[in-house]
Amino acid sequence: MRRTITEETWKQIDVAIAAGIGLREVARNLGIPPGTVLAHAKRKGLSQQIQAAKCAAQSQQSVAITPLQSVAVTMQQRGERYVERLAGISERVLPHLESMEPGEILGNARNFEQFDRVARRNFGLDSIPPSGGLINVNVLTNQAAIQVIPKSGA
Repeated sequence: MRRTITEETWKQIDVAIAAGIGLREVARNLGIPPGTVLAHAKRKGLSQQIQAAKCAAQSQQSVAITPLQSVAVTMQQRGERYVERLAGISERVLPHLESMEPGEILGNARNFEQFDRVARRNFGLDSIPPSGGLINVNVLTNQAAIQVIPKSGA
């Protein structure tokens, strides 16, 4: 005895197949002969659409970043924010240092060397290669000390 499958049932079949449920499983769940569902999928080209969707999903997954890459990006962003924050601190501390007396600056030389190292790193001044010989310039209030270090091999 032939039975007519309603349009609503066909829509349910299409939705179930699109959701990734196997064709035979859909037929079993709806009480329809598997050959009927297989023939319907073949007529509508659902198998090719499913294969194309699977290929597209796999290619999209390969573009996604791995957890390790995510951690690396997060650490890079934190490092950049840290450098920006320290650069801001350097900008705020510099006027205070400029207002100090020379004797007070010399008394805290170790702290200033550390501050100078941090500031140079944050502003990228330590990565710029010198053009000629190294020049170390220390400028104090109304005093200057310059040391020229010749190139090695010159």
